[in-house]
Amino acid sequence: MTPVWRGFLASLSPSCSAAARGCEGGKRSFRDAQRTRLAYWTLYQEVAAKHPEFLEEFVPHKAATRLYSDLRLDSPAYHIALLINTQAGRTGIEFYVPSDKTIGHLAIANKELFEERLGLAAEPFDARKASGVRFYKDDHPIKDNEEAWPGYIEEQLAWALEMKKVLTEIGLTV
Repeated sequence: MTPVWRGFLASLSPSCSAAARGCEGGKRSFRDAQRTRLAYWTLYQEVAAKHPEFLEEFVPHKAATRLYSDLRLDSPAYHIALLINTQAGRTGIEFYVPSDKTIGHLAIANKELFEERLGLAAEPFDARKASGVRFYKDDHPIKDNEEAWPGYIEEQLAWALEMKKVLTEIGLTV
């Protein structure tokens, strides 16, 4: 018996039907995206290792295939994440608060300060549990643009250091 979701997707279009069956092209592009993200975060570790001022404040996580890399702060209640979006061709950073709305709303209330210091437009988010602010820089193509990655990563390291300073100013870190 065919699962209901496969029948539904098959009725939408031929490409959805192929995706529901796990077409090889879809699998290949997914694996390519994973390899790209893993390569980016591996290079991030190498670039970060050359910046003692960054390493004094943060410990880079092991490279993974995720769209982000967490940077722990003074509290388990929140963290900074460096972001990449391979499809949209942009890099970014976020202050993420998984469950404490008071802290998340404090960050959102100070979005103009973050924008001024980071030189990026804030994208506040306030979901059911999580809240915080995200910042992206467009025109940073990741896929097939490896020669530009060190510059993107350098910029992300600077954003992280500046974000931590702002968090200290608003009373969230020491």
